[in-house]
Amino acid sequence: MHNHYIINGVVEFHPATSTLRDLNDPDNVVVLNSPAGRCLLLLIERIGTIVTQHEFLDIVWAKRGTLVSSNTFYQNVSILRKGLKKIGLPDDLVVTIPRIGLTLASGTHIKKLTTEQLVEVSHENAHFIDEQSLNQEMRPLQQLEGVHREDVPVSGEPAETPTEASAERQSEPSPLSAVEAKLACRCSRRQWMTGGISSLITVVMLGAAALALRSNDDGQFFSRYHFLKTTHGCHIFLSESIISPESRANALERSKQFSDGCKSYPWVYVTHLPLLPRTSVIRCDKPMTEPNTCISDYFFEDK
Repeated sequence: MHNHYIINGVVEFHPATSTLRDLNDPDNVVVLNSPAGRCLLLLIERIGTIVTQHEFLDIVWAKRGTLVSSNTFYQNVSILRKGLKKIGLPDDLVVTIPRIGLTLASGTHIKKLTTEQLVEVSHENAHFIDEQSLNQEMRPLQQLEGVHREDVPVSGEPAETPTEASAERQSEPSPLSAVEAKLACRCSRRQWMTGGISSLITVVMLGAAALALRSNDDGQFFSRYHFLKTTHGCHIFLSESIISPESRANALERSKQFSDGCKSYPWVYVTHLPLLPRTSVIRCDKPMTEPNTCISDYFFEDK
């Protein structure tokens, strides 16, 4: 039996082949790489909950015998989001919950279908979204950094050999002397090294800026929580969306359920998600301002 899914009534997702097909335009097909496809399947199977980064790394990679870094996870999330956008789904279908994980946006409708045989989807005109397609998007950045096409051999074309270069120089009307040729060669080599070092520095600076922004976003997210009280050894913090006395009392009642674990996880952050009918309780061994380990629980609220 093979399962496939209809997303929001307009896109068909086949996990076995990691393909997305536009039901209104069947020829419009996007093919994700296998890890990105498995990430989407996990989000669909856990719809209505938040999937942590640890769960992604464990289920998508570790249980298949592969250990990867967080960078690989982030890259495949980018591949997934690019594929969803390419097929015509909203940009915010996959929602990031800072320092917790990912979830499908509130209101996302998933319909599960089962067939005895695998449904074949033509890849003739498909868009393939993988690491290579992301790298291709970096080529315009290389041009902006001063890496010119004529300075870099095109893939599949042989680079000019020293013999060929020498023959061309001999055929010129006014050839350079041996000393001038050596100086020109050294200058070209120095320019190439300078350009390469400049590109490397640019990439490092961009990476550092991205990490700083991510860290800053996480810090700003939890800096908006306000301290309520300490009870049973737990320090209770509430999100800024919990304002009314009734919602404060409900949040405190939720946190009391975990009083037995205050010794191990004394820092408790209670969040009411306005766009989702649920409340989350995040319990950590240290405050969010320090490197910590957290566990989370979710409660669906009656409207």
